[in-house]
Amino acid sequence: MEKQLNKSILITGCSTGIGQALVLEYLKQGFLVFGSIRDKKMEPLLKKKYGKNFIPLVFDVTDYSQISRAYKKVKLTLKGTNLGILINNAGIAQLGPVEHISSEEFDLHLRTMVLGAFNCVQIFLPLLGTENRLIPGKVINISSGGGSIGQPFMASYCSSKHALEGFSESLRRELLIYGIKVIIIAPRAFKTEIWEKSNVDKRASEFRKTVYGQAFSKFTDFIKEASKEGQDVKVLAQKIYKISTLTKPKVKYSMGPSGLQFFLIRTLPKKLIDRILGKYFLLIR
Repeated sequence: MEKQLNKSILITGCSTGIGQALVLEYLKQGFLVFGSIRDKKMEPLLKKKYGKNFIPLVFDVTDYSQISRAYKKVKLTLKGTNLGILINNAGIAQLGPVEHISSEEFDLHLRTMVLGAFNCVQIFLPLLGTENRLIPGKVINISSGGGSIGQPFMASYCSSKHALEGFSESLRRELLIYGIKVIIIAPRAFKTEIWEKSNVDKRASEFRKTVYGQAFSKFTDFIKEASKEGQDVKVLAQKIYKISTLTKPKVKYSMGPSGLQFFLIRTLPKKLIDRILGKYFLLIR
């Protein structure tokens, strides 16, 4: 555990799913929690729901000027102390074959998960310890199994998570000079609303008449089933809290069921995995 724990945190994308679970966990642990939301109408509702130790920040992670305004609010609230933790959690997930998705959709994933993390890190670094070298803060970037495995129909999502992990690697080594730690958290098979928001059934109908019709339908069934059987995000939030208090955390934590499927995907030759996934998801006839 940290000898001195700076009990302030900023969590992006905190209105639902993992972000919401993190807000509740850190409030329970006595933290001052700043949480980003995009919809200003939610501000009074969340204030009422979470209480005085929760401070909503209205910004889109892709909008540098909005985040800069939020920085001023956080700095004023902290009154000369540093921000303890920044968790880059905001994310989206839309499925679809590369042949048919739009470049705008692909770009939105990269802007949200990669540019969004870059924007928040760059803007809040002074409060994390580059300007006022009190207790160095921590940056936690939420990746996923898609940060190391490229699944079919998830090119947008997996590309952004792969890039986020590369960004985290570089950032971690740069910030050694300040003592600011950078940690990758890669959850697998937790119950979140991200797949419900992605309207997988509607997407399946869009691609039904393409060569990918059956394959995409089977993949979306697989995604829905995995999400339904996943662990509660409260468990994930508790684990992330414990990691955030460690003096010497690992550089990456993969979390969730580590069954045979994940073991085989990580260890077997990639061309063999291609054939297995291709057969399973009807991409090889």
